[in-house]
Amino acid sequence: MSLALEDAIRRNLEAHKQTILLLNRRGYQTVAQCEDCREVLKCPKCSVPMVYHKASHKLLCHYCGSQMDPPPKNCPACGGKLQYRGFGTQKAEEELAKLFPEARILRMDQDSTAAKDAHEKLLARFADHEYDIMVGTQMVAKGLDFEDVTLVGVLGIDSLLFAQGFRAYETVFSLITQVVGRSGRAKDPGFAIIQTTDPDNPVLNLAAAQDYDAFFEQEIAYRRLGLYPPFCGLCVIGFAGGKEIEVARAAARFSALLGQQAARQPDLPLRVLGPTPGNIEKINDTYRYKLTIKCRNDRRFRDLVRETLGLYEQEKLPSKASVVVDLHSDGDI
Repeated sequence: MSLALEDAIRRNLEAHKQTILLLNRRGYQTVAQCEDCREVLKCPKCSVPMVYHKASHKLLCHYCGSQMDPPPKNCPACGGKLQYRGFGTQKAEEELAKLFPEARILRMDQDSTAAKDAHEKLLARFADHEYDIMVGTQMVAKGLDFEDVTLVGVLGIDSLLFAQGFRAYETVFSLITQVVGRSGRAKDPGFAIIQTTDPDNPVLNLAAAQDYDAFFEQEIAYRRLGLYPPFCGLCVIGFAGGKEIEVARAAARFSALLGQQAARQPDLPLRVLGPTPGNIEKINDTYRYKLTIKCRNDRRFRDLVRETLGLYEQEKLPSKASVVVDLHSDGDI
Protein backbone atom coordinates (compact mmCIF):
# COMPACT_ATOMS: atom_id res chain seq x y z
CA MET A 1 0.00 0.00 0.00
CA SER A 2 1.62 3.26 -1.10
CA LEU A 3 1.61 6.28 1.22
CA ALA A 4 -0.66 8.15 -1.20
CA LEU A 5 -3.23 5.35 -1.14
CA GLU A 6 -2.90 4.89 2.62
CA ASP A 7 -3.59 8.61 3.20
CA ALA A 8 -6.55 8.57 0.82
CA ILE A 9 -8.10 5.55 2.56
CA ARG A 10 -7.64 7.21 5.95
CA ARG A 11 -9.37 10.40 4.76
CA ASN A 12 -12.19 8.28 3.32
CA LEU A 13 -12.66 6.46 6.64
CA GLU A 14 -12.78 9.75 8.54
CA ALA A 15 -15.47 10.98 6.14
CA HIS A 16 -17.46 7.73 6.69
CA LYS A 17 -17.15 6.83 3.01
CA GLN A 18 -16.37 3.43 1.48
CA THR A 19 -13.38 2.23 -0.53
CA ILE A 20 -12.94 -0.49 -3.18
CA LEU A 21 -9.47 -1.93 -3.90
CA LEU A 22 -8.79 -4.13 -6.93
CA LEU A 23 -5.99 -6.70 -6.78
CA ASN A 24 -6.08 -9.32 -9.50
CA ARG A 25 -4.33 -12.04 -7.48
CA ARG A 26 -5.88 -14.20 -4.82
CA GLY A 27 -3.90 -15.93 -2.10
CA TYR A 28 -1.38 -14.56 0.40
CA GLN A 29 2.02 -14.74 -1.27
CA THR A 30 2.41 -15.63 -4.92
CA VAL A 31 5.97 -16.93 -5.34
CA ALA A 32 8.36 -19.11 -3.31
CA GLN A 33 11.90 -18.63 -4.63
CA CYS A 34 15.16 -20.24 -3.52
CA GLU A 35 17.73 -17.76 -2.16
CA ASP A 36 20.60 -19.89 -3.54
CA CYS A 37 19.66 -21.34 -6.95
CA ARG A 38 16.83 -18.79 -7.62
CA GLU A 39 14.45 -21.56 -8.71
CA VAL A 40 10.76 -20.80 -8.20
CA LEU A 41 8.74 -23.53 -6.49
CA LYS A 42 6.28 -24.79 -9.10
CA CYS A 43 3.36 -27.19 -9.03
CA PRO A 44 4.58 -30.76 -9.69
CA LYS A 45 1.75 -31.22 -12.21
CA CYS A 46 1.66 -27.75 -13.83
CA SER A 47 4.24 -25.27 -15.10
CA VAL A 48 3.00 -22.52 -12.76
CA PRO A 49 4.21 -21.31 -9.32
CA MET A 50 2.46 -22.56 -6.20
CA VAL A 51 0.60 -19.86 -4.21
CA TYR A 52 0.67 -19.63 -0.41
CA HIS A 53 -2.72 -19.33 1.32
CA LYS A 54 -2.27 -18.24 4.92
CA ALA A 55 -5.74 -19.15 6.21
CA SER A 56 -5.21 -22.84 5.41
CA HIS A 57 -1.39 -22.65 5.74
CA LYS A 58 -0.96 -24.45 2.43
CA LEU A 59 0.61 -23.97 -0.94
CA LEU A 60 -2.04 -24.37 -3.65
CA CYS A 61 -1.99 -24.65 -7.42
CA HIS A 62 -4.73 -22.47 -8.88
CA TYR A 63 -4.93 -24.69 -11.99
CA CYS A 64 -5.09 -28.34 -10.85
CA GLY A 65 -5.75 -27.91 -7.13
CA SER A 66 -2.56 -29.65 -5.94
CA GLN A 67 -1.50 -28.82 -2.37
CA MET A 68 1.69 -28.74 -0.32
CA ASP A 69 0.89 -29.04 3.38
CA PRO A 70 2.82 -27.79 5.25
CA PRO A 71 4.63 -25.35 2.92
CA PRO A 72 8.27 -26.35 2.50
CA LYS A 73 11.03 -24.20 4.00
CA ASN A 74 13.81 -25.52 1.76
CA CYS A 75 14.25 -25.76 -1.99
CA PRO A 76 13.59 -29.28 -3.32
CA ALA A 77 16.24 -28.73 -6.03
CA CYS A 78 19.26 -27.67 -3.94
CA GLY A 79 18.17 -27.53 -0.29
CA GLY A 80 18.55 -23.76 -0.04
CA LYS A 81 16.16 -21.58 1.95
CA LEU A 82 12.89 -20.63 0.26
CA GLN A 83 11.91 -16.97 0.37
CA TYR A 84 8.16 -16.27 0.02
CA ARG A 85 7.44 -13.13 -2.01
CA GLY A 86 4.63 -11.35 -3.80
CA PHE A 87 1.15 -10.56 -2.54
CA GLY A 88 -2.45 -11.52 -3.13
CA THR A 89 -5.83 -10.52 -1.73
CA GLN A 90 -5.23 -12.29 1.60
CA LYS A 91 -1.97 -10.38 2.13
CA ALA A 92 -3.66 -7.10 1.17
CA GLU A 93 -6.47 -7.81 3.66
CA GLU A 94 -3.92 -8.39 6.43
CA GLU A 95 -1.96 -5.24 5.61
CA LEU A 96 -5.17 -3.17 5.60
CA ALA A 97 -6.11 -4.58 9.02
CA LYS A 98 -2.73 -3.49 10.42
CA LEU A 99 -2.91 -0.01 8.89
CA PHE A 100 -6.55 0.59 9.79
CA PRO A 101 -7.44 -1.52 12.85
CA GLU A 102 -10.75 0.32 13.22
CA ALA A 103 -11.87 -0.44 9.64
CA ARG A 104 -14.22 -3.27 8.71
CA ILE A 105 -12.65 -5.07 5.75
CA LEU A 106 -14.33 -7.37 3.21
CA ARG A 107 -12.29 -9.67 0.95
CA MET A 108 -13.96 -10.73 -2.30
CA ASP A 109 -12.23 -13.50 -4.24
CA GLN A 110 -12.78 -17.08 -5.32
CA ASP A 111 -11.86 -18.35 -1.84
CA SER A 112 -14.17 -16.09 0.17
CA THR A 113 -17.15 -16.55 -2.17
CA ALA A 114 -16.96 -20.32 -2.62
CA ALA A 115 -20.12 -21.01 -0.61
CA LYS A 116 -23.53 -20.90 -2.28
CA ASP A 117 -24.87 -17.33 -2.69
CA ALA A 118 -21.84 -15.95 -0.79
CA HIS A 119 -21.08 -13.40 -3.52
CA GLU A 120 -24.52 -11.79 -3.40
CA LYS A 121 -24.72 -11.91 0.41
CA LEU A 122 -21.34 -10.22 0.91
CA LEU A 123 -22.14 -7.47 -1.60
CA ALA A 124 -25.47 -6.86 0.15
CA ARG A 125 -23.66 -6.48 3.48
CA PHE A 126 -21.23 -4.02 1.90
CA ALA A 127 -24.20 -2.06 0.51
CA ASP A 128 -25.65 -1.97 4.04
CA HIS A 129 -22.42 -0.37 5.34
CA GLU A 130 -21.35 -3.40 7.34
CA TYR A 131 -17.90 -2.92 5.77
CA ASP A 132 -15.75 0.14 5.09
CA ILE A 133 -13.23 -1.34 2.64
CA MET A 134 -13.70 -4.04 0.00
CA VAL A 135 -10.59 -5.62 -1.51
CA GLY A 136 -10.98 -8.20 -4.25
CA THR A 137 -10.16 -9.60 -7.65
CA GLN A 138 -11.89 -8.73 -10.95
CA MET A 139 -15.28 -9.53 -9.44
CA VAL A 140 -15.24 -6.11 -7.71
CA ALA A 141 -14.66 -4.24 -10.98
CA LYS A 142 -17.91 -4.70 -12.86
CA GLY A 143 -21.54 -3.78 -12.36
CA LEU A 144 -21.37 -2.59 -8.75
CA ASP A 145 -23.22 0.57 -7.75
CA PHE A 146 -22.63 1.85 -4.19
CA GLU A 147 -23.38 5.52 -3.65
CA ASP A 148 -20.95 5.93 -0.72
CA VAL A 149 -17.92 4.51 -2.56
CA THR A 150 -15.79 7.57 -3.24
CA LEU A 151 -12.34 5.98 -3.51
CA VAL A 152 -11.04 3.21 -5.75
CA GLY A 153 -7.50 1.84 -5.62
CA VAL A 154 -5.93 -0.41 -8.27
CA LEU A 155 -3.05 -2.58 -7.00
CA GLY A 156 -0.73 -4.83 -8.97
CA ILE A 157 -2.03 -3.95 -12.44
CA ASP A 158 1.40 -4.50 -14.03
CA SER A 159 1.01 -8.29 -14.23
CA LEU A 160 -1.89 -7.72 -16.65
CA LEU A 161 -0.25 -4.79 -18.42
CA PHE A 162 2.73 -6.94 -19.44
CA ALA A 163 0.77 -10.15 -20.07
CA GLN A 164 0.90 -12.19 -23.26
CA GLY A 165 -1.79 -11.88 -25.90
CA PHE A 166 -2.74 -9.10 -28.29
CA ARG A 167 -5.69 -8.10 -26.09
CA ALA A 168 -3.53 -7.33 -23.03
CA TYR A 169 -3.84 -3.53 -23.33
CA GLU A 170 -7.54 -3.79 -24.13
CA THR A 171 -8.06 -5.91 -21.00
CA VAL A 172 -6.19 -3.44 -18.79
CA PHE A 173 -8.02 -0.43 -20.23
CA SER A 174 -11.40 -2.12 -19.79
CA LEU A 175 -10.68 -3.28 -16.25
CA ILE A 176 -9.40 0.09 -15.04
CA THR A 177 -12.19 2.11 -16.63
CA GLN A 178 -14.74 -0.26 -15.11
CA VAL A 179 -13.32 -0.24 -11.59
CA VAL A 180 -12.65 3.52 -11.63
CA GLY A 181 -16.28 3.94 -12.63
CA ARG A 182 -17.31 2.37 -9.29
CA SER A 183 -16.21 5.57 -7.51
CA GLY A 184 -18.31 8.71 -7.15
CA ARG A 185 -21.53 7.33 -8.60
CA ALA A 186 -23.75 9.56 -6.41
CA LYS A 187 -23.55 13.23 -5.44
CA ASP A 188 -20.07 13.07 -3.83
CA PRO A 189 -17.02 13.26 -6.12
CA GLY A 190 -15.00 10.11 -6.66
CA PHE A 191 -11.25 9.53 -6.71
CA ALA A 192 -9.04 6.75 -8.04
CA ILE A 193 -5.41 5.82 -7.40
CA ILE A 194 -3.62 3.39 -9.75
CA GLN A 195 -0.39 1.86 -8.39
CA THR A 196 2.14 0.87 -11.05
CA THR A 197 5.85 0.70 -11.80
CA ASP A 198 5.15 2.36 -15.18
CA PRO A 199 3.20 5.56 -14.42
CA ASP A 200 3.92 7.06 -17.85
CA ASN A 201 2.35 4.13 -19.69
CA PRO A 202 -0.12 5.64 -22.19
CA VAL A 203 -2.68 2.85 -21.67
CA LEU A 204 -2.87 3.57 -17.94
CA ASN A 205 -3.12 7.30 -18.47
CA LEU A 206 -5.83 6.97 -21.11
CA ALA A 207 -7.76 4.60 -18.83
CA ALA A 208 -7.42 7.00 -15.91
CA ALA A 209 -8.73 9.81 -18.14
CA GLN A 210 -11.55 7.54 -19.42
CA ASP A 211 -10.51 8.55 -22.94
CA TYR A 212 -12.04 5.77 -25.03
CA ASP A 213 -11.54 7.52 -28.39
CA ALA A 214 -7.80 8.11 -27.93
CA PHE A 215 -7.25 4.56 -26.70
CA PHE A 216 -9.10 3.17 -29.71
CA GLU A 217 -6.98 5.21 -32.15
CA GLN A 218 -3.75 4.00 -30.49
CA GLU A 219 -4.79 0.36 -30.20
CA ILE A 220 -6.24 0.07 -33.70
CA ALA A 221 -2.96 1.37 -35.15
CA TYR A 222 -1.03 -1.36 -33.29
CA ARG A 223 -3.48 -4.02 -34.47
CA ARG A 224 -3.15 -2.88 -38.10
CA LEU A 225 0.66 -2.84 -37.90
CA GLY A 226 0.91 -6.30 -36.32
CA LEU A 227 -1.95 -7.80 -38.38
CA TYR A 228 -4.25 -8.75 -35.54
CA PRO A 229 -8.06 -8.73 -35.31
CA PRO A 230 -10.10 -6.98 -36.61
CA PHE A 231 -7.71 -6.92 -39.59
CA CYS A 232 -7.60 -10.71 -39.76
CA GLY A 233 -9.11 -13.76 -38.15
CA LEU A 234 -7.11 -15.50 -35.44
CA CYS A 235 -7.45 -19.27 -35.18
CA VAL A 236 -5.58 -21.25 -32.53
CA ILE A 237 -5.25 -25.02 -32.80
CA GLY A 238 -4.28 -26.61 -29.50
CA PHE A 239 -2.67 -30.00 -28.89
CA ALA A 240 -2.56 -31.83 -25.56
CA GLY A 241 -1.12 -35.12 -24.32
CA GLY A 242 0.86 -36.83 -21.57
CA LYS A 243 4.24 -36.95 -23.37
CA GLU A 244 5.77 -33.63 -24.41
CA ILE A 245 7.81 -34.94 -27.34
CA GLU A 246 4.76 -36.67 -28.83
CA VAL A 247 2.62 -33.54 -28.45
CA ALA A 248 5.30 -31.39 -30.10
CA ARG A 249 5.67 -33.85 -32.99
CA ALA A 250 1.91 -34.12 -33.48
CA ALA A 251 1.61 -30.31 -33.62
CA ALA A 252 4.45 -30.12 -36.13
CA ARG A 253 2.83 -32.82 -38.26
CA PHE A 254 -0.51 -30.99 -38.25
CA SER A 255 1.31 -27.85 -39.38
CA ALA A 256 2.92 -29.77 -42.24
CA LEU A 257 -0.42 -31.29 -43.30
CA LEU A 258 -2.02 -27.85 -43.18
CA GLY A 259 0.76 -26.46 -45.35
CA GLN A 260 0.32 -29.22 -47.92
CA GLN A 261 -3.43 -28.59 -48.14
CA ALA A 262 -2.99 -24.82 -48.29
CA ALA A 263 -0.44 -25.13 -51.15
CA ARG A 264 -3.31 -26.28 -53.36
CA GLN A 265 -4.98 -22.89 -52.87
CA PRO A 266 -2.16 -20.34 -53.28
CA ASP A 267 -4.64 -17.44 -53.27
CA LEU A 268 -5.83 -18.31 -49.75
CA PRO A 269 -4.40 -15.68 -47.31
CA LEU A 270 -2.71 -17.47 -44.43
CA ARG A 271 0.08 -17.04 -41.87
CA VAL A 272 0.96 -19.95 -39.60
CA LEU A 273 2.95 -19.26 -36.42
CA GLY A 274 4.43 -22.12 -34.44
CA PRO A 275 4.00 -24.72 -33.19
CA THR A 276 4.97 -23.35 -29.79
CA PRO A 277 4.27 -24.43 -26.21
CA GLY A 278 0.99 -23.12 -24.78
CA ASN A 279 1.06 -20.01 -22.63
CA ILE A 280 1.00 -22.47 -19.73
CA GLU A 281 2.95 -25.42 -21.07
CA LYS A 282 1.72 -28.08 -18.64
CA ILE A 283 -1.53 -28.37 -16.65
CA ASN A 284 -2.34 -31.41 -14.54
CA ASP A 285 0.44 -33.51 -16.12
CA THR A 286 -0.84 -32.69 -19.62
CA TYR A 287 1.51 -30.94 -22.05
CA ARG A 288 0.05 -28.29 -24.34
CA TYR A 289 1.24 -26.93 -27.71
CA LYS A 290 -0.46 -24.62 -30.18
CA LEU A 291 -0.49 -23.35 -33.74
CA THR A 292 -1.57 -19.74 -34.22
CA ILE A 293 -3.05 -18.99 -37.65
CA LYS A 294 -3.76 -15.53 -39.00
CA CYS A 295 -6.37 -15.99 -41.68
CA ARG A 296 -9.52 -14.83 -43.42
CA ASN A 297 -12.03 -16.76 -41.36
CA ASP A 298 -14.39 -17.75 -44.14
CA ARG A 299 -15.84 -21.00 -45.48
CA ARG A 300 -12.70 -21.80 -47.50
CA PHE A 301 -10.49 -21.55 -44.45
CA ARG A 302 -12.84 -23.62 -42.29
CA ASP A 303 -12.95 -26.28 -45.00
CA LEU A 304 -9.14 -26.30 -45.04
CA VAL A 305 -9.00 -26.88 -41.28
CA ARG A 306 -11.66 -29.61 -41.52
CA GLU A 307 -9.71 -31.42 -44.25
CA THR A 308 -6.49 -31.22 -42.24
CA LEU A 309 -8.24 -32.59 -39.15
CA GLY A 310 -9.36 -35.55 -41.26
CA LEU A 311 -5.79 -36.26 -42.40
CA TYR A 312 -4.54 -35.87 -38.80
CA GLU A 313 -7.06 -38.50 -37.72
CA GLN A 314 -6.18 -40.85 -40.58
CA GLU A 315 -2.58 -40.90 -39.31
CA LYS A 316 -3.92 -41.85 -35.85
CA LEU A 317 -2.25 -38.82 -34.31
CA PRO A 318 -5.11 -38.14 -31.85
CA SER A 319 -3.75 -41.07 -29.82
CA LYS A 320 -0.55 -39.02 -29.37
CA ALA A 321 -2.18 -35.62 -28.83
CA SER A 322 -5.81 -34.56 -28.74
CA VAL A 323 -6.63 -31.50 -30.81
CA VAL A 324 -8.99 -28.57 -30.25
CA VAL A 325 -9.76 -25.71 -32.67
CA ASP A 326 -10.65 -22.19 -31.54
CA LEU A 327 -11.75 -20.28 -34.66
CA HIS A 328 -12.17 -16.96 -32.81
CA SER A 329 -9.21 -16.96 -30.43
CA ASP A 330 -7.53 -14.32 -28.31
CA GLY A 331 -4.30 -16.19 -28.94
CA ASP A 332 -4.32 -17.87 -25.52
CA ILE A 333 -4.48 -21.63 -25.03
